[in-house]
Amino acid sequence: MRILFTTVTEKAHLYAQVPLAWALRTAGHEVRVVASPDQAEEITRTGLTAVPIGADRSAKMAEADRVRKEAWERQQEVFAEEERHGAGRDADHRAGEWQDTLDISELRPERLTYEHMHGVLTVWMTGFQGLFTESMLDDLVGFARYWRPDLVIWDPLTFGGPVAARACGAAHARLLFGMDLLGFLRQNYRAELERRPAALREDPLEEWLGWVLHHFGCGPFDEETVVGQWTIDPMPGVMRLPVDLRYVPVRHVPYNGPATVPGWLREPPKRPRVCLTLGLSEREMLGSSSAPLADLLEAVSELDVEVVATLNDDQLARIEHVPGNVRTAGFVPLNELLPTCSAIIHHGGFGTLQSALVHGVPQVIAPDRQLDNRRKTERMEQSGAALYVRDADRLSATTVRDMLTRVLEEPSFAANAARLRTELLGRPTPAGLVPVLERLTAEHRPAGAVP
Repeated sequence: MRILFTTVTEKAHLYAQVPLAWALRTAGHEVRVVASPDQAEEITRTGLTAVPIGADRSAKMAEADRVRKEAWERQQEVFAEEERHGAGRDADHRAGEWQDTLDISELRPERLTYEHMHGVLTVWMTGFQGLFTESMLDDLVGFARYWRPDLVIWDPLTFGGPVAARACGAAHARLLFGMDLLGFLRQNYRAELERRPAALREDPLEEWLGWVLHHFGCGPFDEETVVGQWTIDPMPGVMRLPVDLRYVPVRHVPYNGPATVPGWLREPPKRPRVCLTLGLSEREMLGSSSAPLADLLEAVSELDVEVVATLNDDQLARIEHVPGNVRTAGFVPLNELLPTCSAIIHHGGFGTLQSALVHGVPQVIAPDRQLDNRRKTERMEQSGAALYVRDADRLSATTVRDMLTRVLEEPSFAANAARLRTELLGRPTPAGLVPVLERLTAEHRPAGAVP
């Protein structure tokens, strides 16, 4: 078969796809990965073949920020109109950060009104459009019609993937990197749409993707364009949301990029070792974590532990003092570091969290606002394998120190982390998933399509 992967321009998203892409490649299938030109070098460093499409990320993100700002301003006008008619939101909620006001990870049934979900989809759709611009869509569909893949596996943020699949007659599936927030949102939103009069059933994603599908002459919109024909899910059961879709479980296999194991990591630690990391996306793409580094370092300074802090030069420049029990390292492969650790402190990013799960390491999490980070950390604490800081913006060294002490000293955290690890190890590996994908591709390719 020929398999086409679509990803966004962040290493963490690409790295989540690499093990499955290589499993398919070593099984004899042809694999290509499409992304913007400034991701091409990183793709080729994984040993996979890159297909650059569209413009560099900087140009895309500037456009995405502009469009999202305009959409947020329009949504604020909607809130003001609701208030004039006596149906407005409370002032604090309306004046908050847009990620809070239009939280795509909202799970509480009482908050999932049509108005809220419509606002979420309207504003977040602009971000999806920015990640896959018109020039990228043109290039992607053109390549798909030339190369004719049998299967398209797409990051849930890259809606060009299902469009390209429809345009060339391929099967297609999402590969989740976290909780299925969009699947959950769409299920609830469609239920609310059905309760509305037909003339008032406005669906922002259908309007956008329906236009895109029409533009490329590949048929009307359907819900598979949003959620895939099936969904490959590497997350543990505790993260599964109540969504009526076909999920195909797979074991998460950590991939950290090209790396060398440092000499100090070849010897066992003399004291309990703790990893402190804020992830690749935080420092390379998003700027800085909401958790203050100085407070995190102060939290561990008085404990009898060895801390390995994966901080780059920019992050270290913001710190006046590094405690004596902290070893700073610009980059250490988590897959090699975590087996030596008794705990990890991090920001809730999917790559870090899943790597800790695979190695059965208890976690202390100070989540940021990105996508599902807060919801994942809530579920992790409920599982008994982690503790999390409720408000990372107001994090204190004392809070983190107390949490880390509990995670290290109370055996239940290590036991529950080991239980989740055992669950994940019982799933098919990426190599074991290949025959399943071959069968599903044959079942879902349009009638008459020739492999």
